[in-house]
Amino acid sequence: MTLTVARPRYRRVLAAWFASRVLLMLLATTVLPWFSHGAVLGDVKIYQGWAHILEHGSYPVHDTRWQYPPAAALIFLAPLLVAHFGASYLVTFFFLALLADFAVYALLLSHSDRNAAADGAEPHLTGVWVWVVGGFAIGPLLLMRYDVIVTALAVAGLVLPARSVKLRWSLRGALLGVGALVKVWPGALILGLPPKGPGRRAVAWLVGTAAVLTAILSLSLTGALSFLSGQSNRGIEVESVLASVFMILHWFGYPAKVAMTYGSFQVSGPGISAVASFAELLTVVGVGIVLWWRLMRFKARSWTPGLMYDTAFTVVLVLVVTSRVLSPQYLIWLLGLAALVLTENGPMRRGTVMARPACLVVFCVLITQVEFPLLFGEVMGGQFWGTMVVAGRNLILVVACVQALHRLWQSGAREPQEFAEPARTAASAAHAD
Repeated sequence: MTLTVARPRYRRVLAAWFASRVLLMLLATTVLPWFSHGAVLGDVKIYQGWAHILEHGSYPVHDTRWQYPPAAALIFLAPLLVAHFGASYLVTFFFLALLADFAVYALLLSHSDRNAAADGAEPHLTGVWVWVVGGFAIGPLLLMRYDVIVTALAVAGLVLPARSVKLRWSLRGALLGVGALVKVWPGALILGLPPKGPGRRAVAWLVGTAAVLTAILSLSLTGALSFLSGQSNRGIEVESVLASVFMILHWFGYPAKVAMTYGSFQVSGPGISAVASFAELLTVVGVGIVLWWRLMRFKARSWTPGLMYDTAFTVVLVLVVTSRVLSPQYLIWLLGLAALVLTENGPMRRGTVMARPACLVVFCVLITQVEFPLLFGEVMGGQFWGTMVVAGRNLILVVACVQALHRLWQSGAREPQEFAEPARTAASAAHAD
């Protein structure tokens, strides 16, 4: 993978990644001024506080902001271990996030290179460029949240290469298991795994890794499963899809109020608690559609690597759109999966049905900093421009979600050659997976 990244034909995209990330690091560390550094830095300082609690043998169970699965503790503790040798926790965390960012870049580039070798064509780098440009568009937030680390685990769980099929799917399943214990959503990617042996092996390793890691963390730290009750108490966050309805109604007299609760700015008002419960139902319905497609319409002979990426993208898009919380860092998840989808959209491949929904998501990513942090004050106050930018972004995400579900549903009746050229499909699938 390292040798692939360093090849002369990839120097331009590598230079773009390097230059953009140097700039993001300079902004994150305040070497260069940025218009809202303090507001974005807040979460890393919270991570640092939790790390000090965790090193004394307990999860921060009395902090209402703690709503993370057990293995998230490992991410928060890692910079603290380095900090004991005199390094800054904040800067160490930024470098850890940068390393994960590079891992996603390298995985996407290597995947594109393998596709090109299988197809006998020039590398299709659209997905790689989407990650490079989209990550820069998200801004220093990319390095100031741990979501890029989770995204790296998820992407590796889908495309990590290995010499043998058994080892490949064992490693991928284990990585998805770790990801599920860090941020939950990578566990949903099992819905796109291949049928029969490889898929069963991956699921077994996912479940086994998650179970073993949970047991180890539960024995090492008290309160490992406390995040379950913390999540159940969350309301509707001001940037979520459902919140946009109430923020617009606020212009017409609805008594919506925004306050910091359970670690996010939540909307309160008549009927909102009922709508929060409705959001959970929407999540069940959305994921249920994908599950129903997999159980009833999916044909084993139609499976391709591209279909696996399409399924992963769709199920995570459903989770984001129906979530009670839609923080800007959630778009990092979608960016990584959209970039992976678009690596399958080369002229010799056409291995995806999600190119259009993925492009809609990329557009939402490109305007992330407009919503947060630039207009976030207006968003919380229900003012026109802030509310309209968030509502517009959310509408685009809803459209992308509906399109993705429809295209995935329709894909159940297609044969492999409808995803890619007949002469290329078998070789591509065998080479990639």
